[in-house]
Parts: sequence; structure tokens; C-alpha cells
Amino acid sequence: KPLFLYIPMQSVHKPNEVPKKYKDMYDGIVHNNKRKTLLAMVTAMDDAAQVVVTALKDTSMWENTIFIFFSDNGGPLKGIGNGQVNYPLRGGKYSYWEGGIRSVSFLHSPLLPGMQVNNELIHVTDWLPTLTHIAACGTEEHDRHCRGPELGDIDGVNQWGAIVGSAPSNRTEFLVNIDQKAHNAALRMGPWKLYKGNPGAGPWIPPPKLNGEKFDAQFDEDRADREKYESDYDYVFAESVGKPKPPAMQLYNVVEDPSETKEVSEKYPDIVQQMLDRIDYYNSRAIMPRNVPRDPASDPSLFGGVWTPWLESC
Repeated sequence: KPLFLYIPMQSVHKPNEVPKKYKDMYDGIVHNNKRKTLLAMVTAMDDAAQVVVTALKDTSMWENTIFIFFSDNGGPLKGIGNGQVNYPLRGGKYSYWEGGIRSVSFLHSPLLPGMQVNNELIHVTDWLPTLTHIAACGTEEHDRHCRGPELGDIDGVNQWGAIVGSAPSNRTEFLVNIDQKAHNAALRMGPWKLYKGNPGAGPWIPPPKLNGEKFDAQFDEDRADREKYESDYDYVFAESVGKPKPPAMQLYNVVEDPSETKEVSEKYPDIVQQMLDRIDYYNSRAIMPRNVPRDPASDPSLFGGVWTPWLESC
């Protein structure tokens, strides 16, 4: 029977901690302490992934395994940064910019040919219908009548043909986000990406090899700014005093301009309107968020550093 194994690695995420042996590997190579810790965490994560692969090989399961490794978002920057580099992409975690939402991934399997690069448009919601299709139909494309299980009206689409290179992507667009309280949204459609309202902070932070001074400065200069806000999300979407308010509408061709340097909404008003209509469509199906204020009584420091239910009703 098919086996689905999901392992969400905590490494390369807060808290920024790593065994000393990994950090020692970067002595004399990386000078920024935050980035040194981050890279050490990546190495520790690599070792953890190797444990999984070795276990699959030792149990004779590897030859029939599809191994997928991917990230859910770009790295945080500036006052919440841990040493990540999204450059040359713009922005970071929480924002709608490419540096916040575009991530690389790889897929490996003895069942598939290797050494292929895939640039098709694929969204994280596509993994569910894609993996259930594989489980039901296998990896071969010979049986094109096999459609896999019916999952109902979901956002994801089966992308197996696009992944193995036998067909183009099954999607031409995806909704980045709609925030009905903040009145902002972002949509990708073909090569175009539209921002309605504030997409969040969008700096370009170069890697230390390109500009070590600017890379280091982001941590020292912006940590105090972060402390003014309740959450990292609020910090990223804050409209700073003294800085111009983000334009109401921004359009970029992220295929030709993945760094989002050329705003072209005035040049393509028809595309802007078409994308606004699609945002309105998605908004008509959206459910109002039910966020509630943070409760100081839930602080893990009150429970020995453990996240735990804190209300009597729990």
C-alpha cells in the first residue's frame, strides 16, 4: 500500500540554535554570527534528511520512493532576519513579494529520470492532488485514463505531468493572498503579478559576498523597529512614518523581471483590470478571518517554555 511520510523540519527556523559541532564547521568561513548559525542549522537539517534516506534504503523502500524537499516561504529579512538571503528576489517572509513566496524545491526518485530543471507554475496546494494521483495511478504516464481520487472543490490541481515534463502546468494563475482586514491582495496570472494595496516591505538585501556591510546592517538597524510591533507580520506590513505610502496598484512581469524592479501597471491597464476581476472573484468566495487578539496568559514562558492549552475550557 502507498505510504505518505511528512517531516516538517524545525531547522532553519526560530529558535536559532544548533549543536556546536555544526557551527564549528563554518569558523573562518562565515563571519556574521547570525548567518553562521543559519548555515550550521542547514547542515544539521541535511544530516537529518540523510537519516530518513538511509532508513528507506535499509528497509528496501528507496527504489520505490519519491522524495520531495521544499520550503513554504522565503527567508525573513531585516528586523526579523536570521541570516537568510533571498537576493536577487525582492522582500522576504510574510510579504507578498517574490522573495517572500517563491521557493526552490527538488524531487528525487529512482523511478524518474534525473537532471531536469522545471520552471512550470506550481503552487503548494498542488501537492495534495498530485501525490494522491501518484498513489492511485503510479508514476508512469501510460495510463492517461487514470485520474486519481476525486477530492472535490479544492484549490490544488494535479501537476504530475508538469513535474515529469510530459505536459505544461495545469494552472495559469494562483491567489497569493487576500487580507480582508488590511484591504490588500496579490495575484499571479501567467507572467504577471498584481499587488492591490500594501504588499509588505520589499527590500533587496544582498548576500554578504556582494555587500557585507549592508547585509550586517539590517540586523543592527532594524531590531529596535521590530520591537514596536506585536507580531512579525505587523512589522513587515507596517507603513513607516516619513516614507511614501505604497501605490494602490502595482503590476510586474515576474518572468522577465523576477526581481520586481519595473512597475508597469500604467502600461497595461487591461491586464490590471482583468486581474482585479479575478481578485474580486476569489474575494466573493472568501470567508472573513476570525483572528482574535493575543492573550498574554498563553505565553509559553508561563508553562516552562511549552506551548500548551491555557484556558479552562481547553
